[in-house]
Amino acid sequence: MAFNGRFVLGLIDFAGRQGADIRPLLAISGQSDAELCQESSTLDAKTFNAVTLAAAEATGDPFFGLHLGESMNMTAAGLVAQITQTSETVLQALQYACDFAQLACSSLPMTLIEEDHHYKLIMTPDPVWAKDSQLAVKHTVDGTIVFTINEFHELTRKNHYPIKIELPFAKPSSTAEYERLFQCPVAYNQKQIALYFEKRHLQEKVVTSDYNLLRILVAHAQERIAAIKKENGFYEEVKVSVANLVKPEFPTIDQVAGHLNLSVRTLQRRLSEEGHTFKEIIESLRRDFALSYLKRPELSINEIAYLLSYTDASAFIRSFRRWEGITPNEYRKSL
Repeated sequence: MAFNGRFVLGLIDFAGRQGADIRPLLAISGQSDAELCQESSTLDAKTFNAVTLAAAEATGDPFFGLHLGESMNMTAAGLVAQITQTSETVLQALQYACDFAQLACSSLPMTLIEEDHHYKLIMTPDPVWAKDSQLAVKHTVDGTIVFTINEFHELTRKNHYPIKIELPFAKPSSTAEYERLFQCPVAYNQKQIALYFEKRHLQEKVVTSDYNLLRILVAHAQERIAAIKKENGFYEEVKVSVANLVKPEFPTIDQVAGHLNLSVRTLQRRLSEEGHTFKEIIESLRRDFALSYLKRPELSINEIAYLLSYTDASAFIRSFRRWEGITPNEYRKSL
């Protein structure tokens, strides 16, 4: 059983934003924030449970897991999120999420089952993990369910909710937060953890605007990442994260900070120490992307403006003129 270090650091950071002192939580993890950020960083079940319980106690939040899941966005899932976002349908995305769930947490495998009138997503906590702390498992499951529902919304841009949810935990004295976040009937004291989805909702297309444009975007982002990785420094690390998170809109500073498991303030401070700003990184990547896209005759100026997250083509043209001193069309002709 292994828990991803970056996920644990995200949990600690969330507790910190709720007023908890993160230093004792890092001490329990046995790793520094820099060590938890490493791709190879993992924690065993006992340590993960200890951090989770301490974080919940420090915040005084009985629904810590629910609120942790609510605070997470798609970027928090890292590679799994990128895979699901490029899927054709929600069904395919959920299947990929099940296939690669172990990349984030091998102790909570998921299975998607087709039944007569719906699909059932089952989560099965490892019994050894569950035996160590049912409460830590409950917080983790609560957060995972909320995140899954939010991911459902993100993929379709629609507020679809499960038909019902089954939980093996006792019914809490107050169910208001579950009702607010789940928006569907919840059955407690059940034998399994299961989310039931309408078939027609899972058959919906994942919102990627235009698949061909997305393929071009992904290919270019990969080129940029390969080039940036040859450089060193925190500035380049942030550029890699931004390029990874383009989908096709550019990520916010909060999303990038979450991806790096840092607070926004820490991200800004470290960039400032190297003489840079987040706005400068976005501007730099937009310029690089624009020059690359303009070499592709199949892309119109309007499409390029969309891929670069501009509200309209005129805003893109003004920016390009500021960068290069000429319009995008004039640049194309010069090629």
